[in-house]
Amino acid sequence: MVFPIDREEEIHSRLISLIQDQIRKVVETVKSLSLLIESSVNMQNEKIIEEKYMNVIKNEEEAKNVKRQIEEEITKVGAILPNREDFLRLSDQIDKMADLSEGTAFRVLSFIKAQLKADKDILEKINELSNLVLKVVTKLREALLVVTLDAETFNARIKETEKAEKDVDEFYRNLSVTILQRNLKIAPMLLIREIASMLEDISDEAESAANTLRALSLILL
Repeated sequence: MVFPIDREEEIHSRLISLIQDQIRKVVETVKSLSLLIESSVNMQNEKIIEEKYMNVIKNEEEAKNVKRQIEEEITKVGAILPNREDFLRLSDQIDKMADLSEGTAFRVLSFIKAQLKADKDILEKINELSNLVLKVVTKLREALLVVTLDAETFNARIKETEKAEKDVDEFYRNLSVTILQRNLKIAPMLLIREIASMLEDISDEAESAANTLRALSLILL
């Protein structure tokens, strides 16, 4: 069975609309993570930091709810929908960004609760890295918002996403070397390296999602 063209376009439109809502929620999740890291670097009191952590959890759960809607929508139309796997893959990649954000937030909170110490400039660089990652995810959202408009605008947004991701890669590599060169105690060093690594993983997932979106654009534009 093959869907009529107008019916297939209607399904594509519905799925893209849901995925746009999903990435909006994920941008909010990454933004709340960035605010959590900023509060931690500025040594705000633990209650404020815990509130910001709960904001990450709230936004991550809202993103999960949209992902469930996407899965339900795809289940309704079944395996006969062309590019079904691409839509699922894109939603999964966006979902991984939310998962990684929650995991990173937990480690930031653990760092604060354990009263671990690290050089101020290292913590500030973690904060800067989180802002760069937020830029990548925001650029991906912008690409998703124009994927059905025109190829030139869409391709420009994808290139901006890729450029932002490369900036994260370069910053992360330099930060990793800096962390290793400092005389930090084992516990804070390991936790800071993991936080930085997970932030970079969010950016990597955004790049993977951009690649999947580029493939989907061939049927959407």
